Amino acid sequence: MPRWTRFRDLFGPNPRADVDEELSFHIEMRTRELAERGETPERAREIALARVGDLAGPRRECIDIDSRRHRRMARLSFVSDLRHDVAFALRLLRRSPLVALTAVLTLGLGIGATTAIFSVVYAVLLQPLPYPAPGRLYDVHMLYPDGSRYSLSAPDFMSVRQDTRAFEQIEAVADSLGTLIEGEPREVRIARVSDGLFRQLGIDAVEGRTFLAAEHAPGRDAVVVLGHAFWMQAFGGDRGVLGRVLTFGDGRFEIVGVLKPGARLIEAADVYRPLAYGPTFDATTANGRRSEFLTVIGRARQGVDVRAASVDLRAVGRRLQQAFPDTNAGMTIDARPLAEVVTGDVRAPLLMLLGAVAFVLLVACANVAHLLLARVSARRAELGIRAALGATRGRIARQLLVESGVLGVLGGAFGLAIAVIGIRLLVAAQPADIPRLDGIALSQPVLLVGLLSTLGAGLLLGALPAWQATGLSLTSALHEGGRDAGASGGSGRARAFLVVAEVGLAVVLLTGAGLFVRSLVALSHVDPGFRPDRIVTFRLTLTGEAYQEAAEVRRRVDTLVERLRALPGVQAVALTSTLPLSGRGAMNDFAVEGQPPPPANVNQEIAVASVTPGYFDAIGVPLESGRWLADTDRNEAPRVALINEAGVRHWFGGHDPVGRRVVSGTTREIVGVVGNVPQRSLGDPTAPQLFVPYAQRSTRSLRFVVRSAGDVGSQLAAVRAAVRSVDPNLPLTDVTPLREVITASLARNRFYTALLAIFAGVGLVLAATGVFGVMSYAVSQRSQELGIRLALGALPAAVLRLVVRQSLHLTTTGLVAGLAGAVLLARLVQQQLYAVTPLDPLTLVVVAATLTLTALVASFVPARRAARLDPARSMRGE
Repeated sequence: MPRWTRFRDLFGPNPRADVDEELSFHIEMRTRELAERGETPERAREIALARVGDLAGPRRECIDIDSRRHRRMARLSFVSDLRHDVAFALRLLRRSPLVALTAVLTLGLGIGATTAIFSVVYAVLLQPLPYPAPGRLYDVHMLYPDGSRYSLSAPDFMSVRQDTRAFEQIEAVADSLGTLIEGEPREVRIARVSDGLFRQLGIDAVEGRTFLAAEHAPGRDAVVVLGHAFWMQAFGGDRGVLGRVLTFGDGRFEIVGVLKPGARLIEAADVYRPLAYGPTFDATTANGRRSEFLTVIGRARQGVDVRAASVDLRAVGRRLQQAFPDTNAGMTIDARPLAEVVTGDVRAPLLMLLGAVAFVLLVACANVAHLLLARVSARRAELGIRAALGATRGRIARQLLVESGVLGVLGGAFGLAIAVIGIRLLVAAQPADIPRLDGIALSQPVLLVGLLSTLGAGLLLGALPAWQATGLSLTSALHEGGRDAGASGGSGRARAFLVVAEVGLAVVLLTGAGLFVRSLVALSHVDPGFRPDRIVTFRLTLTGEAYQEAAEVRRRVDTLVERLRALPGVQAVALTSTLPLSGRGAMNDFAVEGQPPPPANVNQEIAVASVTPGYFDAIGVPLESGRWLADTDRNEAPRVALINEAGVRHWFGGHDPVGRRVVSGTTREIVGVVGNVPQRSLGDPTAPQLFVPYAQRSTRSLRFVVRSAGDVGSQLAAVRAAVRSVDPNLPLTDVTPLREVITASLARNRFYTALLAIFAGVGLVLAATGVFGVMSYAVSQRSQELGIRLALGALPAAVLRLVVRQSLHLTTTGLVAGLAGAVLLARLVQQQLYAVTPLDPLTLVVVAATLTLTALVASFVPARRAARLDPARSMRGE
């Protein structure tokens, strides 16, 4: 007999009792031996105990030895049983390959989609910013009376630096575009940074150095640091670029360093320059207070939360209101976590997508659980034999959980492959200007979510079958053989519940997708207020010594417009500082002469754009009253402007403003009213906007519009040649048909809607599969009953209606529950919708009709099979 077996037999199943019994036996035998030698029983026991010594130590040691042996044997037994359970589960899957394949594909689809979408959510929303202590970084901004957030001006930035108590460091960056004249001129993104920004964000150079404090003085800032990606792209990673002088449109700059790989600010830049602290970088000056161009980042002191930071900055804002009432009245300063600025407004849509894909996973689990329930019902005899041979209910439940776990692992492996493909597609597509997409990967948190989804799916799949199996009288299954063995009330209710749940979840998905489709359709039919066909746009940035004087800028622009108009097939040429759907552009103070100032809580600013005569005619914007801008509205002529309809409503109460004088930087006369042109998106209300002649307000960043008689693409080569004939150092950038500007504005809505529609379609197919499966199983289980009905004279049509009616009952129950949930969830995403309410009747009716029709189609095949049953064979159980 093996040693461990003798050891087990010695101590028995109760280590403590066995050890006590053995020790008592030895003491008793020693006591008898001493008594036979003449000792009294009391003296003999005393001597025996003394010879044995301390009993507690040996007793404890023996118990510990036996307990360790039992735990080791339990682990060995568990591993052995688990190995056998897994092998048995794999054999079952091989015997039913179609069921196994269906389950694995269904689960893989749900797990893969969930993992892929979570990878986006984690990279965009959950992953900390790549800076030291990112939770203490805040965006510091100017808060206008109407709640609008704006950047800070140079003097306001210095005031915050001087007066704040909640922040240990305040830094700034100004983004701009420039022209690099090295061979072929190219446009580059430039970031001018304050003296401590790199240190604040933990950004260092991999080659050379960053900026010295002295290089932020005006006239000493002719140095640049290259971004790592730009260094690799433009210079092939050549380390010899240090000390090289680059020629930009506005001067020559020496390269002093290259940033480390992956180092970047909030917005990626190609080239970094020191922010030169000119005269306006002064906390005591009133000049330039409303020239807001600095993105300001503050690092809060340890223990300062967003509320304390906001209180501190608002106090600084109140002091500025008192010190500079002409420029800072009604405005204050506030802060928000920097992570919110980086993620923008994508949090709600991404969380919505994650919820939708989680619903798909639940539908998939319910579908597979239904398959497993049917298999458990078909295996009642096998499970009964196991129970008769001594298997406990717990042992049987564990076997079923292992089988579902194997399915979950296989589905998880397939889902991981789907997730890898989905992530690559998302990154390659760069969808809907979602930020931080370059950080999407199968990182540890994403893999953990995939693992948890797999384990959760396995447990969820095994729970119902295990509950059903252990809730039945398994030994009675040995005496039941027929088909109705599995048609117990509990089993039928479980499968019915799963179908109702699938339908309900599908209703939520379809309703969400339907609302977003309706919203996208409504957005697509919004009148943009202009005609985009046969128009191409491009941008020119006029930088360099030739464009230092405004008069020379205007002369070059006039020459360029003339040459573009002379091209064959060109019908109109104009320029603007701000294109439709590309933002509001510059904001200026605004007031109407002879009109009292608005209340303190009203924003006294207006968007201002520079345009050339013929701009609105070129893009097809109507003139509502007054006149157009004319070629005679030159720099030396009286100052004039056009205003849009939104500005008329806001500033003039809807009354005709032609002839009225307004103050916006300078005094101008309103000479005409033009129709509204959307500035940010088709769904956003148009803000008041003033349009002034380009000759009276020159800018160096220009957006040209060229309308052609034919295909705009055929004009591009001639357009480039015309630009080069005026200045060969001007790069042509952002060449885009105006129609694509509208398309791009709908990209994010289209992306979210497409994904929701895909998830809803998958949910609908799975729900239909669930209805088909439960009705097919119900027909097979009720074949004897249906055969008797037919034998007694029931018409096949009546049997068909009976089966379809049962299907519709389940579908209706799921519809009611799903519609209630859909309405509640739709209210959460109401802000993402345009011109559609959560109770949109058309969407709800279409969803209900779609699910009902799907259920009818899915139940028709089982119903027809029931109507064609042979009564004699059915009653014999064949």
